[in-house]
Amino acid sequence: MKYTLFFILIIVVSFFFFSLIKSKKKTLILHLNMKKQPKTMDPRKEGDMYSTQMHSLFFEGLVKVYPDQSIKLAQAKSYEVSEDKLTYTFFLRDTLWSNGAPVTAYDFEQSWKDLLDPKFPSMSAQLFSPIKNADAAKKGLVSLDDVGIKATDAKTLVITLEKPTPYLFKLLSFCAFSPVNIENDRKNPDWASHAGTSFVSNGPFRLEKWDHENQIIAIRNPTYRKTEDLHPEKIIFNIVENNEITLQMFEKGLVDIIGDCLTDIPLEEIPHLEKKWTISRKPTASTVLISLNTDKPPFNHPKIRRAFSLAINREKLIGSSGKGIKKNILKYPINIAYQASSAATNMVPPCLKENRHRSFFKDNDGTQARILLEEGLIELGLTKTAFNSIVLYYYSQFPGTSELIEAIQQQWLDALDILITTECLEFRDAVDKLSSGDYSMCFMHWEAMYHDPMSVLERFKYKSYATNFSNWENSEYIKLLDRSFYEEADKRFQTLEQAEKLILNEMPVIPLYHEDYVYIINPRLPFTIPVWWGDRMLLPLSSEDKQVQSENKYAHS
Repeated sequence: MKYTLFFILIIVVSFFFFSLIKSKKKTLILHLNMKKQPKTMDPRKEGDMYSTQMHSLFFEGLVKVYPDQSIKLAQAKSYEVSEDKLTYTFFLRDTLWSNGAPVTAYDFEQSWKDLLDPKFPSMSAQLFSPIKNADAAKKGLVSLDDVGIKATDAKTLVITLEKPTPYLFKLLSFCAFSPVNIENDRKNPDWASHAGTSFVSNGPFRLEKWDHENQIIAIRNPTYRKTEDLHPEKIIFNIVENNEITLQMFEKGLVDIIGDCLTDIPLEEIPHLEKKWTISRKPTASTVLISLNTDKPPFNHPKIRRAFSLAINREKLIGSSGKGIKKNILKYPINIAYQASSAATNMVPPCLKENRHRSFFKDNDGTQARILLEEGLIELGLTKTAFNSIVLYYYSQFPGTSELIEAIQQQWLDALDILITTECLEFRDAVDKLSSGDYSMCFMHWEAMYHDPMSVLERFKYKSYATNFSNWENSEYIKLLDRSFYEEADKRFQTLEQAEKLILNEMPVIPLYHEDYVYIINPRLPFTIPVWWGDRMLLPLSSEDKQVQSENKYAHS
């Protein structure tokens, strides 16, 4: 059963931390805006990009990822791996929750098993799939006692896998693998709904204030483990939905950063802003696409799905190169896809494949699109009138989305002589339609949850997965993904690219373009923020961390 989940396919925002150079004269306070308040503070439940940001501040798992994509031990101090790479034994540091209680392996075990309970509303359960019996437990086929997660004592956690998982440490760095304080969770089941003594965290920050719909204040957690990673003393998040108001606050010095993963830069203001500020870009594993419901005709035919994909001129949507803030060659005065980094003639963002830019189909191939459309309609026994009732749903949560949809609508009309009706929905209504399958076409925006191609490809492995809104499933695709678990390095990437090619031959979704983060930092800040957008940013590592990095070979396989 698919849950009504609010961000998985659209956006999964990467988390960030800030490295700050200490000032003896000033308290280090970072002022940020976010457009909406988080759906949940409970990392087991996940929710939306705002929730993910909060989870990364307040909670910490066994390991964490750094800007160079290396994986470092966090709550774990060491680990052992069995010869067959199916059993991982983690030994925890002596760390504390914000209420002074010790963080235990039992917290990890029960937090993860809570998430895998069939009755628990989590969108992240499929991420636990490599763990023995995790999928079966979530479906209610086996007991949670049969899942390969076991605390053998307070400081030892044993994970047993179904099969070798080369990207396991990348997976474990995602916030869904963070623990919650189980004793507190059972005594105060509503702990994640508000600030106060019942909100117990183990990350670098604790929740000082949550004025719902207005403001969130995170302050440094005094019980957080000793580390040389520096953080601000306080982060103040104001919840402001209006982009223009956020821009005004930024120009008055009331907000330190705009255009990050929590706010947007108003498109019409870009020419003015370019003259006054430095607009920066950083790559992120984010893709804009259109999901097609493969259970409903006419998109139950791969030729028709491919026809609609090939009919799109992606380069025209994003401009000549997709880089920089510039005028577009469309009728719009500003590039409607100003965050685009490259046209997506592939499924996996290049930054997840060591920046390998491989195309799996031709952009703007109108001739082939018309041939495929005609063949597909004949084979289904349909005519173009079948598209009269088709609606492309979209949500206008980001600047330029309405113009983008209008441009795509016109390209389909020009190339295929088909006018697709469009309808703008509230964000949650769009996700409801995707979750329930009550749609034929829907605009989507998603971001990888961990830095590996599997973060994108695994979403389509089974129709039952909450993230597989297209309801597409292919036995050969499943075999390729399963085979990749037993391969390493280049061989594994080659197998995953075969899977990527297969899915794009079937085209259950239409990729449009990959994105960068585009942002502006206030240069008047009393401290330095060396920003790495899309990942945690920290100061140089201690010698202990470097040693862990060199020893952590399985994290880089």
